[in-house]
Order: sequence, then C-alpha cells, then structure tokens
Amino acid sequence: MNDDTLARRCVDAMWKSDSASKALGMQVDSIAKGRAQVSMTVRDDMVNGHDLCHGGMIFSLADSAFAFACNSENQSAVAASCSIDYVRPARRGDTLVAKAAVVNQGKRSGLYDVTISNQENQLIAEFRGRSARLGHPLLHEDIE
Repeated sequence: MNDDTLARRCVDAMWKSDSASKALGMQVDSIAKGRAQVSMTVRDDMVNGHDLCHGGMIFSLADSAFAFACNSENQSAVAASCSIDYVRPARRGDTLVAKAAVVNQGKRSGLYDVTISNQENQLIAEFRGRSARLGHPLLHEDIE
C-alpha cells in the first residue's frame, strides 16, 4: 500500500469517531503522508460578541487538520502542545481552509504547521503543533 492510501485509511478510521469535527461541519478535503487539508464554513452559531468567528472555532479547525496530518503514518499520535497566532478575523459565511504539513517527524515527537485561510486565500491564522506518538498503530488490521 502506498503512503497516501495508508494516510487516507488512517483519516477514515479517525473520522468515524470524530463527533467534534463533524458537529462543526468540517470536511477533510485532502490527505497525504504528513499533510491534511480540512475546511469549514463559519456558521451563525460560531460567531462571538463582536460578530466575528470565535477564535476557538478557528483553533478547532487547525487542531483537526493537525491531528489528521500527524496520524497519517499509522502511528497513533496526540497533541503535546499547540499555539496559534490570529492574523485577521474570519466572518460569518467565510469558508476556512486549514492546511497542515509536517515540519519534522521523529520517532516519538513531531512538529507541524497549519495555515488557515479564507475563501479569498487571505491568511486568517498560523498554528503550530507538537505531537507525541503513543507507541502503537492507529489501524490494528494487517497493513500491506
């Protein structure tokens, strides 16, 4: 099985139980080894008191893309730390796209960057996550 097929199978397995990402209306647009692209449209129930997308929603989108990217090699991984820098606000109706990419993946820990932009390709935020591998595969079936 090639790397991208394995990555897709890993994300499909995670997606089955990912109630949080589904509830926020996220969609996995693409997946490859060490990479993921996830999108979400800002709904009425995602805006804050300034009538802008709540930062937690943007963080959640980035975190989901990060999770899919860092689990794409069939090694179960979780977030060890994350940070985000907000560049400009997202607004009701915007379609946000989070593109996650591996910067470095070691045996136990990884470093991933996620860029979040809107439908006009304007930068909304930059997210950096450090992952920790748990020491077991994500998929427990025979992988060939």
